[in-house]
Amino acid sequence: MLKLRVVASAVSVGMVTLGAGVAFSQEFPTKPIRIVTSAIGGGNDVTARVMAQWLTGPLGQQVIVENRTSQLAAENVAKAPPDGYTLLFAGSSFASLPLLQPAGYDPVKNFAPISIIDSSPDIVLVHP
Repeated sequence: MLKLRVVASAVSVGMVTLGAGVAFSQEFPTKPIRIVTSAIGGGNDVTARVMAQWLTGPLGQQVIVENRTSQLAAENVAKAPPDGYTLLFAGSSFASLPLLQPAGYDPVKNFAPISIIDSSPDIVLVHP
C-alpha cells in the first residue's frame, strides 16, 4: 500500500512538472485588464487606482479601473469570462451583501481570491 502511494505521488509530481512548462509558455496579458471596484473616491477606488498605475508598467498593458456599486461590480465580474482580464477589487460588503439580500453572485463559487491588498480595523466607540 505504501509503494502504491509513493508511485502515485511520483507520477503526480511528474505530471505537474510537465504541465508547468506549458502553462508558463502562454502570453499574458495580451489585452487591457479591467479592475472593477465600488464607488468613486472611496477607499477601494483610491487603492485600486494606485494598484492599476503600479501594474501597468510591469505587465506592459493598460490597467483600467471601472466604478460600479458594490453589488453591480460583483455581478459584472461574475458574468465576465474567467480569463483573468476582469478583476474585482472589493471590500467586506462583497461577502456580507448576499447574506442580507438576494444577489446575482455567490462569493464562494463565482470568485477565486488572488491577494489581500489592504486591511483596516473595524472600531465601535461609545460615549462613557
